[in-house]
Amino acid sequence: MNNRILVLSAAAVLASAAPRIALSQAIPDKPVTPVAATDSVKDVDPAGTYTTYLTAQGNAMTTVTKIEKRADGTYGGTITGEGIPPLPVNSVTVKGNTIKVSLSTPDGSEGIIEMVMKGNDFTGKWSMAGDGSSVTGYKAP
Repeated sequence: MNNRILVLSAAAVLASAAPRIALSQAIPDKPVTPVAATDSVKDVDPAGTYTTYLTAQGNAMTTVTKIEKRADGTYGGTITGEGIPPLPVNSVTVKGNTIKVSLSTPDGSEGIIEMVMKGNDFTGKWSMAGDGSSVTGYKAP
């Protein structure tokens, strides 16, 4: 008799859950319109002074990049470091938390520094013809 009560109890539980299961699997009258993806990362402000740690020609080096907003709304600046002349920053582009700096190297070729910001710290890379490395550093508060 105990087995019979258990079977009847289990059947009652399943029967009472069936309408709830069926409702949770019901097909909606209209298809759900997907929410448009938005870029949740706001463009960072590139203006400021950046201390950058990198490797150039096999040697560890620290540079300081100063980026300023020009009157026309674009950005420029200079990069200085021990053993190199001041290098002009030709352009700066920003996409979300990534800052891309284009500069003129001592031999006249283009160099690129890409910094991915996380707060005031960054990681990234730099490159020019025949050289490059990863970079780390920080933006002065």
